[in-house]
Amino acid sequence: MVAITVNSSHIQTSQVKRSFSSASDSYDEHAVLQREIGDRLLAHLDFTKLEPKRILDVGCGTGYFTRLLRGKFKKSDITAFDLSESMVTTTRKSHNRRLPWHGRNLHASGNATSLPFKSDSFDLVTSNLAMQWVPDPEQMLKEMRRVLAPGGLILFSTFGRRTLIELRQALAEIDQNNAGHVLPFPDVMSLGDAVTKLAVETPVTDADLFTLTYPDTISLVRELKGLGASASAIRGRKSGLYGRALIKQLDENYRAKYADDDGRVRATFEALYAQAWYKEEGFEHRDGMIPIRAEGDLTIHGI
Repeated sequence: MVAITVNSSHIQTSQVKRSFSSASDSYDEHAVLQREIGDRLLAHLDFTKLEPKRILDVGCGTGYFTRLLRGKFKKSDITAFDLSESMVTTTRKSHNRRLPWHGRNLHASGNATSLPFKSDSFDLVTSNLAMQWVPDPEQMLKEMRRVLAPGGLILFSTFGRRTLIELRQALAEIDQNNAGHVLPFPDVMSLGDAVTKLAVETPVTDADLFTLTYPDTISLVRELKGLGASASAIRGRKSGLYGRALIKQLDENYRAKYADDDGRVRATFEALYAQAWYKEEGFEHRDGMIPIRAEGDLTIHGI
């Protein structure tokens, strides 16, 4: 099997920005899984003794994970950062009233592959489910490492190779070219390789597998659109996620293979998590990746 590298050069950044900006009002309605993965990502911090003074949340979206960070680190200054100004605005409006002893809530927008911050600026750099929408994830990782201060931690999640595998296969059965409507995602080893290229130590990866169910295929497609997932964000794909004729064929193919006894259709999502501590530039990478495959069997009923 050929591993999928951490490379999303097929992503159109300008269209990603438009898609997520237009989804800023509907995102939270559809983001059940995103919140669950955010909760699990935050739980990784339970095993650290980190007391960060400055935190950066890259790809903050509507601010759910940013708010989780605020709940855990009340005295920290937290910067919420996103490609979409609309998402940043939504995050800014979502904050609770700041108490005098709380750290500051800061906000910025821009490209994750060129962070507008000085090197060594943050003690904790996080990102929850944003990396799959970045055209150069390895450059994003380099930037997260660049702004990390000595003693600091990088912590992030992204979708893995088995995400939406049913949708990809059902589309490919109609026309092999249709499989490109679904983003290719990295596997856990490819992600680990990308992390170990950085000046970091004690890198750890792990994974969870989720099964979500939906009343029908169109409900799945609508949820993806509500989350800002647009086929037009993928280079060479037309605007509009799928046409009516394709949707009809897709629903027939999908139901034939992936419907449960109650008639609901299922979809697989794989979440990959990674964390790594700061290491001074120039040192050899003595530490190997520690892969931990912790696949859950959580089933979530969608809309």
